[in-house]
Amino acid sequence: IFLIFVLRTFLYEPYQIPSGSMMPGLKVGDFILVNKHSYGMKLERTGKAFAFSKDPEFGDVVVFIPPHKPMPFVKRLIGKPGDKISYINKKLYVNNKPIPRTFVKNESDLDFYHQDFQGTEILIQQMRSRPANAPSEWIVPEGMYFAMGDNRDNSNDSRYWGFIPRDHFMGTADYIWMSWECWTCLPSFKRTGSIK
Repeated sequence: IFLIFVLRTFLYEPYQIPSGSMMPGLKVGDFILVNKHSYGMKLERTGKAFAFSKDPEFGDVVVFIPPHKPMPFVKRLIGKPGDKISYINKKLYVNNKPIPRTFVKNESDLDFYHQDFQGTEILIQQMRSRPANAPSEWIVPEGMYFAMGDNRDNSNDSRYWGFIPRDHFMGTADYIWMSWECWTCLPSFKRTGSIK
């Protein structure tokens, strides 16, 4: 019991993906491991890192408690303190620089793109039938962060409810260890692997 307590408090914790906001990389029913020491070891009651502390980085797949709802969310980190985030005609800009993307394919109503996050290519998806919102811009305050889902037209994220305080981060989503798409289905290990 003590070992389980230590593992879940300081090292890794399992979490099931409840929505499609991080598709196509993470799907509903995926079980992931949250690396709880990614940003420093911390005490559950305080949320304050007390050892080996480091800050979330652009492109991390982060697990956190949003300011408006007391339950874990999984999104991609887009903005750090002081960054200017712009989302114009479904294109992402950070500090006035476009985040490069390359068209991959379309399936039904979905367009898929590879987007370059500091040398790591991430697959994102957008809906052709969903019109672009009015151009939006945010300046990330000190001590705060900005996150979005990879399923850009179907994600409840910082564009709608605001910024994430530094001490709300639980860790990074590092690994898919199994998938369970429905209660009548058998668990699957076909998607097992690292998350990028």
